[in-house]
Amino acid sequence: MLSYIFSILILSFAYISTSPLTAEESFLLIDGSSKEIVCEIGTSTHERASPCSTFKIVLSLMGYDAEILKDEKNPNWAFQEGYDTYLESWRAPQNPTSWMKESCVWYSKLLAYELGLEKIQSYLALLEYGNQDLSGGLEKLGSTNPAWINSSLEISQKEQVDFIQKMINEKLPISQNAIQRTKVLLFKEELQSGWKLFGKTGTGKGKEGILGWFVGWIEKENCTYVFSYNIQGQNIDISQRIPRVKELLQQTDIFQHL
Repeated sequence: MLSYIFSILILSFAYISTSPLTAEESFLLIDGSSKEIVCEIGTSTHERASPCSTFKIVLSLMGYDAEILKDEKNPNWAFQEGYDTYLESWRAPQNPTSWMKESCVWYSKLLAYELGLEKIQSYLALLEYGNQDLSGGLEKLGSTNPAWINSSLEISQKEQVDFIQKMINEKLPISQNAIQRTKVLLFKEELQSGWKLFGKTGTGKGKEGILGWFVGWIEKENCTYVFSYNIQGQNIDISQRIPRVKELLQQTDIFQHL
């Protein structure tokens, strides 16, 4: 195992050194059943950072559990002037499916308002999510960032994989309906040999420039592997987060299982 991890580290450093980007990447992959570490790259997997849009996973769980989110298409909330418009697609009406796909910030804010700060704080304590610090507040639509974007709430990669591992094994103190409906929203694509990829990206401010996340899991039948990928640096091409994770997964032998 040590020699295998060492070889992965070499491949990772080669990727960074030959890239025109100056970046620090870290990757943590665990067995979804045993929680055994399969691969660990980098030295910052225990360092906390803003979850950014990976927090939508938690918002989805809370929203479905509180029955504010009904299904994949409801509620359908209309865009209004003054809402966040970082992406042109955010100017359209949004439902849970488009919210997750487009990573729409204003839908997250509206959902958070519906839940309320006190209930969100209660859920974070119940779910043991990151540092549970919501002192950054919910903030207004179209203005400053809420607690989970470059603010007070932080979580490490180790905490991310532990949280997701509990979620997919239905060991969180939250309804099964909330978990199953959230999993539907997080499906990305089918990979080789029948493996399915689930996850959520996130982007924000890192220690030295841009912070990029991709957290999730792959599954096939009763076999799962949970991952957390983090990259930080200047001028990062964040569109490469998902391809990079697929590359790292390919470098392991996990696709040979089953």
